[in-house]
Amino acid sequence: MDPLIARIRDFIGLHGLFTEGDRLLLSLSAGKDSMFLLHVISELRGAMGIEAGIFHLNHGMRGVESDRDGEFVRAMGERHGMDSHVCSHDFKRERRAGLSFEEDARNVRYRLLHRIAMENRYSVMATAHSMDDQVETVLMRLVTGTGIHGLQGIPPKRGAIVRPLLAVSSEEIYDYLKVHGLEWREDASNEDTAYARNYIRNRILPVIREKFPMADGAILSLGEVAGETISMIDGLIHDRYPHVVTEEDGDAYMDAEALRRSFPLFAHVLSSVIRGRFNHHVNRSMLREVYSKYLVERANVNIYADKRIRIEKLYRGKKSRLRLYAAGEAETVAPRWIYRIDPDAAPEQIVEIKEIGISVTVKAVDHEFFEKFRKNAGYIFVTLENNNESIYIRNRREGDCIGTEKGRKKVKKLFIEKKLDNASKDQVPLLLAGDTVIACMTGFLFDIPNRIAADFLVDKNSKKVIAVIKN
Repeated sequence: MDPLIARIRDFIGLHGLFTEGDRLLLSLSAGKDSMFLLHVISELRGAMGIEAGIFHLNHGMRGVESDRDGEFVRAMGERHGMDSHVCSHDFKRERRAGLSFEEDARNVRYRLLHRIAMENRYSVMATAHSMDDQVETVLMRLVTGTGIHGLQGIPPKRGAIVRPLLAVSSEEIYDYLKVHGLEWREDASNEDTAYARNYIRNRILPVIREKFPMADGAILSLGEVAGETISMIDGLIHDRYPHVVTEEDGDAYMDAEALRRSFPLFAHVLSSVIRGRFNHHVNRSMLREVYSKYLVERANVNIYADKRIRIEKLYRGKKSRLRLYAAGEAETVAPRWIYRIDPDAAPEQIVEIKEIGISVTVKAVDHEFFEKFRKNAGYIFVTLENNNESIYIRNRREGDCIGTEKGRKKVKKLFIEKKLDNASKDQVPLLLAGDTVIACMTGFLFDIPNRIAADFLVDKNSKKVIAVIKN
């Protein structure tokens, strides 16, 4: 076996990229690296006991040349006895606002790659990233902004995506193709330095390499050290906080309460979750934004949102945590907000609910005060003598119920009966003790009586009465 092929085989085994019985879908362009990957997998598939197919995305950005790339890849698939899945996407007409062409194309390519893999029962997907791509990636992240996670560059394996060629350089690939007379097609757009990666590859790296011949090795070494450091930190964190990150129904939950005293610790865990579970890049300003909003007791529960991810602050008893989940492309999420109040922390607390433009005062009162204002729609009175949990004011959530004399009733149904539209339903403040809804404060916004949960109604025997007063 050729030494270069053997090195790639050993790299595949070292990182467990795929094993006997796997069905491998190769994500290929028509260029040098892709055709080398096709050749390598064709050489190894028999001995390794794998099957392989080809995926190609026609970007349509070079007209006839793009079509010819697709035809070439399909023909190469037939030559190697592999099924080809050639897809097209018109990026000239269908561009995602706010994204560069590179980022938009990457998103579309990976989305279609996963779809083809799922529909055709491929268990692993391979890209043709080489050692040079690794160097370019680390350097590009350095100059555009990154943390220690970004310095790792491209991982050999992430989920079902693998990169067998990270063990070899572009120069080695080119030499192999020339010696063995293998074909490929050149993409003229690779010379267009308007694209960030092309600028790094064609303008910046040649200058660095001329002055510093060992630059590639130094950059790759930096990536390895970053990976080793992250692995060490992750191990220490796991030993100290074994359940700091959990998963429920596909969403990630972070015990931010345990990390709130240290921004570096908080940022490291948050960055690890976002990168590892959502394959989403982060920057320091994003991490500081989430941290600062998390520390505010009376903060909007929607701490962060962009096109890929949502981060919410949730409460369980007196402790808070972060929920992280993927954002759907066409998702429309009603703003969620929540404010925590500790009745024993101060005799009187004022809460500014910016989301609905009102403020309320929360305080303990006596029975005389209750009798005086009990019929006023701007007052809510509840008894908490059997409940020592913190109380919260927030808007509705799916599944919210309130206790009545006949049993539990869905808050959603109550709002429907009051003929509130969806926007109004999301504005009504609810009062909770722990996870239990104890009042619907419809009278604070609309000409609709407030509703108190049956178990929290004040009577002459109530020992601890809490008033929530609209200011």
